[in-house]
Amino acid sequence: MKMKISFVLSLLLAGVMAHAAPPYSLTVAVYDFTATSETDLGQKTTNWNASLWNARRETAHDIGPNVTTLVTANLTMETNLVMVERAELTRALNEQAFGVSGMVSSDAAAKIGQITGAKVLVAGQVIKTGNDHLIIVANVIGTETGRLFADKVEGAADNLSELTSNLSRKIAQTINDQATNLIAAAQESRDERVDRIIKSIKGKNHPSVSVNIVLLYPDSKAHSASAENEFGAILLEAGFKVVDENSDQKPDFEITGIATFDQGAPRGKLFSSSGVIDLKVQNRRTGDVLVFDRQESTATNPGKKAANRLAQAEAADGLAERVLPLLSK
Repeated sequence: MKMKISFVLSLLLAGVMAHAAPPYSLTVAVYDFTATSETDLGQKTTNWNASLWNARRETAHDIGPNVTTLVTANLTMETNLVMVERAELTRALNEQAFGVSGMVSSDAAAKIGQITGAKVLVAGQVIKTGNDHLIIVANVIGTETGRLFADKVEGAADNLSELTSNLSRKIAQTINDQATNLIAAAQESRDERVDRIIKSIKGKNHPSVSVNIVLLYPDSKAHSASAENEFGAILLEAGFKVVDENSDQKPDFEITGIATFDQGAPRGKLFSSSGVIDLKVQNRRTGDVLVFDRQESTATNPGKKAANRLAQAEAADGLAERVLPLLSK
């Protein structure tokens, strides 16, 4: 009997865990819900009821922004969702001259995700039928995967608050249940990436190397400690000897570069930064240039400076992945 009870409790616990909120936060953008009346959907109108049709159409179109506002406010209450602020979303899309409607393609969703940093896009339509009856359809789209899921509610127009509240709960549940389908598979960790870079080095040559990457500001320049430290750490882990201007030994190869970064608009509670590193690897003794290379990277973080450092470090990782095999030949 005890074994049966334990088994049942295990099943119940598994069910609870399956529907629990994911252990990470997802960035969500709510785009404008468009609204139509049944006349917009193809019904003809005559002269005598043209003014009535225009009034109904105007009223129907006013509902869309209200639904957008209420859904955004409701989803903000979900602790596992980081909402892109409406003002920031609108400004970012306007700057790109980008417009979408309630029916959003996967390509459009991907572009919005790149611009705003949103992993999930919510958009939809409000259809007003006869007797002030509303049908609200929400499209939940993964900006990385293109997967689309839909949620729907319907009811009286004068009960809009409850309708949007119910719809928001459905949207949050869909995001929770379909998180693995909405977002791309987790990227490899830094340790996994470094291990892969080291394994890619087939030669036994490990020359001494210096790393000097300058970070350019609008009116000044300084060492990019983030990029230099990241690149130098990978070189050391791979078995290379790293030297600098204070070392007695001169390097066999000099790695020099210029780093820049662009601070993007805040994405909800996150800051974004795009980093670019232009790199040159040169044989100090012969003067021969081994390679010119360039790497761009984008990162988000709750801290503005941390986002800048992370973008530069990730750009350094991408360069190290291509440069180290060349140094070891």
